[in-house]
Amino acid sequence: MAQTRIPAARLQEALEGAASGRYPFWFPQEAKGLDMDYFAYGADWEPLGASATTTRTIQINQDSAFMILSATLVETDTNNTTFFAGRPLLATIGTGGAALDLANTALHVDNWFGTAEDPKYWDVPKLLLPGTAFKIGLQNLEAVARNVRVAFHGFKLFRRSR
Repeated sequence: MAQTRIPAARLQEALEGAASGRYPFWFPQEAKGLDMDYFAYGADWEPLGASATTTRTIQINQDSAFMILSATLVETDTNNTTFFAGRPLLATIGTGGAALDLANTALHVDNWFGTAEDPKYWDVPKLLLPGTAFKIGLQNLEAVARNVRVAFHGFKLFRRSR
């Protein structure tokens, strides 16, 4: 079943709030008063080996914080010719050691990622400070290698230039 939340409306709500000083309830306190610009960070596993567990790190730019609103995952065969519908993958996501993971255990990727056509909107936006190392670990539960690409969609948050 498709989600009923409309990302463009949430984005528009936040942008209007930034201009007027009124923010939606979900907007992090730390981000209020900052300039925003849409951005997506991504990571690739080309390939994610059969039954392998591999971690990628996305380095958040030093010039801005990043607020994640949604995430997507695309999975293909290693020739990039066939899209896989089933996603036998677990994911661990965090910003540092195990104490800073976003969950206490690896979760099925459907808990974190939607598809390009139907993104997974996070119930609570995640704010990543400038320079943060954002880790994504994937565990392939199937004995078939695959290419996996993930993207985190949201805002870059800049200090206002005066």
